[in-house]
Amino acid sequence: MMNDISNILPPDPTWDYYLTWHKLFKANSHLKELIQYIGQFENEEAGINERIKQDLSFINDLLMDVLPKIETE
Repeated sequence: MMNDISNILPPDPTWDYYLTWHKLFKANSHLKELIQYIGQFENEEAGINERIKQDLSFINDLLMDVLPKIETE
């Protein structure tokens, strides 16, 4: 089981991995919010599905933005 990272202090902004850390932390926060959101609903609905798609697209964009930086290092 993964440890809760909400108590982890951010690294120094001058560190090489600061932007990567920040984007991953932001993606993690949005994913947690989405999990909490869908946990409220028992039945599938079109509006809920649309929100899920939008949120997953946003999270995916954050993660894909990290990938080029890691690949070039």
